Amino acid sequence: MIDDHDVVVRVVNATVEIPLRGVKASAAMEDSRIVRKSNGSLALRALDKISLEVRRGERVGIVGGNGNGKTTLLKLIGGMLPAVEGSVEVHGSIRSLLTIGAGTVPALTGRQNVVMRYALLGIKSISKEEYISDVAEFAELGAFFDMPLGTYSPGMQSRLQFAMSTVEPADILLLDEWIGVADQSFQEKANSRLEQYIKKNEGFLFASHNAELLEKMTSRTIKLINGKIVSDQSTLSNLGNKLKNVVIL
Repeated sequence: MIDDHDVVVRVVNATVEIPLRGVKASAAMEDSRIVRKSNGSLALRALDKISLEVRRGERVGIVGGNGNGKTTLLKLIGGMLPAVEGSVEVHGSIRSLLTIGAGTVPALTGRQNVVMRYALLGIKSISKEEYISDVAEFAELGAFFDMPLGTYSPGMQSRLQFAMSTVEPADILLLDEWIGVADQSFQEKANSRLEQYIKKNEGFLFASHNAELLEKMTSRTIKLINGKIVSDQSTLSNLGNKLKNVVIL
């Protein structure tokens, strides 16, 4: 019998609806996910009665084509989107890497954004100076580290965002596939750091189309189609004994 205390994420019959503005009423006839609310407005049912449990140390890969609800599910678990029905329970601290520019200020330099992130995360395990040094070394931005974030390319922003979010582990890591905008050498470096980071997390949720990465780092795959879970299968990889049970969505 599995101890209920091992559950770090529990989603029960959760439905998420995104308000649609400026959409013609005829669109509701074209897509079954578009619903008309009691006030006459339209909404997209991005997730439809989703139920999911993630247990301590578990890795679950959640896959599906664009627009099927992967990122929406991450945002629901991360508290960035509300459920109109159902419930979400999260036991532990969360670190989210879902949008390149999330939580940063374009007018501030990379260094200033790092200082701000240190305070926001409430990091206690290392000093502010150690945190800044770690991020600067890993992101490898050179002189751009002291330039406004607004001058960065998407790849440079992803370097900084990833580095800032993976210095100190949280209980649960939510990761979207935006890291793919970084160059190949940094992706390899990030994947190596991610493997080490995962070992220190209670749960890891990662939305990805990268079959190779999913095969390497997950033990379970959930597939979403039109906001519904259509399959849930065990996919133990050759690293399963080393990096057991983390969630990749």
